[in-house]
Amino acid sequence: MIVGKLDYCDYSTIQAAVDALERQHPQRPETLYILSGVYEEAVRIYRSDLAVIGIGYVEITKGRYAKELDSDGNEIGTFATPTLFLGGRRLLIENLVVTNSAGQGEDIGQAVAVSAHCDETVFRYCTFKGHQDTLFTGSLPSAPKDGGVFGGIPLREHHREYRQVYEYCRIEGTVDFIFGGAAAFFNRCEIRSLRHAGGHAGYITAASTPEGQEYGYVFNLCYLTAEPGVSGVYLGRPWREYARTDFVDCRMGEHIDPVGWDDWNDPNRRLTVRYREFGTRTAPSVPTPAGQRAEWAVYQKTLDGAPRKDQILAGTDFWKRKGEGSA
Repeated sequence: MIVGKLDYCDYSTIQAAVDALERQHPQRPETLYILSGVYEEAVRIYRSDLAVIGIGYVEITKGRYAKELDSDGNEIGTFATPTLFLGGRRLLIENLVVTNSAGQGEDIGQAVAVSAHCDETVFRYCTFKGHQDTLFTGSLPSAPKDGGVFGGIPLREHHREYRQVYEYCRIEGTVDFIFGGAAAFFNRCEIRSLRHAGGHAGYITAASTPEGQEYGYVFNLCYLTAEPGVSGVYLGRPWREYARTDFVDCRMGEHIDPVGWDDWNDPNRRLTVRYREFGTRTAPSVPTPAGQRAEWAVYQKTLDGAPRKDQILAGTDFWKRKGEGSA
């Protein structure tokens, strides 16, 4: 099936094509090709066994934000804002730019570009653009910190596990711009920190790894970059008590705060999180992080004991079926 602006395309909007695919043979694997263009729409994909492939420059953009008011005058909240929502399993998302164009500020709050509430999913050659909370990787915690419910886009399926691979992607943002509970492997991605409008500290990750899940986020051979003038960026802080985040053989710019990690103003979380670095590489002008990192995190100069992709994704070979060899 082909989406595009030309007369011979099956559909002119992505959502119309997705809706058709969800009605037609939902158990049969399908591929959706999107021709070059900018698509100003919010896209919800619930079905499984789907490949979505952009041809040329394909951007999906929308500008919803957490403090936006609904028809009753209530804030819509973080999880009503994604430009692209994915809720199924066995997905391939390739060569897409997904943007939340809401911007940033006190009157904006969180604004999600991609909500990946999916399992056994590969993202390849994608760019995710936003500021606060750019990429959410399911699953959600059991409840918000202040009680109540998360709300947002209705969930039709809850997976036993949330396993995801990001290959050669670019993800940008300011605060907690990669967050959630998935076991997610990021390979050779650019992780770019943008300037915070309020001048506050930046945070790359905010994992909410469920208790008992061995791995959360693993960044392998990734490149941590920043806009000019950005500094004081932390590698992560724990959205929930058992956050797991590893950086393996990654290159880091001088924008990373020497302490590296933040406890989200809760020293008790230092006892339950697992934050690790293996073989961190910095620019020649940046002092080695050894001896500067938070004492409750692990900093190791070598790669000995670093987690591998096959360990993180044990029990499934979805990442091989999507064209990857073992790593």
